[in-house]
Amino acid sequence: MKAAAASLVVLTLNVSGPSRVHQGWPTRREAIVSRLKVEGADAAAFQDIWRPEDLQTLAEGADHPHRAYDAELGVAVTSRVPIESSLSTNLGEGRGTLRARISVSGREVDLYSTRLEEGDGPAAARRLAQLFRLAEFIRAQSGKRPFALMGDLAASPDDPEMRLFMDLLETRDLCVLHGDEVCGRTLGERRVDYILIPYSSRAPREAARTAFTEPLQTDDEQTPFSSHFGLRAKLAPPFFRLKPTPRPAGRLEALSEIAEVLETAKTAAARREAETGWLPLLGTREASAARLETANLTAVLEEVRSALIRAQRPR
Repeated sequence: MKAAAASLVVLTLNVSGPSRVHQGWPTRREAIVSRLKVEGADAAAFQDIWRPEDLQTLAEGADHPHRAYDAELGVAVTSRVPIESSLSTNLGEGRGTLRARISVSGREVDLYSTRLEEGDGPAAARRLAQLFRLAEFIRAQSGKRPFALMGDLAASPDDPEMRLFMDLLETRDLCVLHGDEVCGRTLGERRVDYILIPYSSRAPREAARTAFTEPLQTDDEQTPFSSHFGLRAKLAPPFFRLKPTPRPAGRLEALSEIAEVLETAKTAAARREAETGWLPLLGTREASAARLETANLTAVLEEVRSALIRAQRPR
């Protein structure tokens, strides 16, 4: 990559890959490879990719000789330029994120591939806990350099947990340009996939767009590349001068609200444990699961309250 052209084309896709090869996957994988060649991204974030051989095939198709991978979390980053370092973390319930650090024209950039828990009810509270931990991980890893958070966050832009997450980090959603959604749905009728960068007052010249939207024609029927559509964006030169805001304006209020939501979820989990604990067999298992959820929420609550105390300290 030439130093004079400090731009970076990135792509994210939840490939919905199998843990074991099944009928239809080889055809779908080859179709994804063909599309990767057309998209021509400099770096890609993949989610739900469970087999190293699948990652190798996709990386080679994208002409990305460098890769970082966490098989347990099913997340990966591949790149045309060398990956200087990588680090992954489990955010809870087997979901997590992987950070890959690259250098473009002498400037370090952190790329994240992330996969969070889907679902409503108790799952929404667990996802909020994952989003909090994700925000804290990014703040610790990328406090002094630009980053692009990519992947399947399992929540729509108008869901409460996404609003709180955006306030925690003060990021810009590249699928929103001048207040308008420009990417559309990526899973069913919702958009749950993102490319987020540090916020700046100046809007980027180019927004993200959906990718892998065309159906495949196989055996006289149409099938999708994946259960998700992908996203593609060009990070122009101004991106490389961005740094995260040390004290986002909405962070204190967001932390307070997160603590309230998680406290309510913890109380509900404790209630489920009490209501099901006396039932034989199934009730015992449900009580055990509720007890574990109560313990996990208690641990996250302590992290949130500690972060809240730090955020309240004078500048």
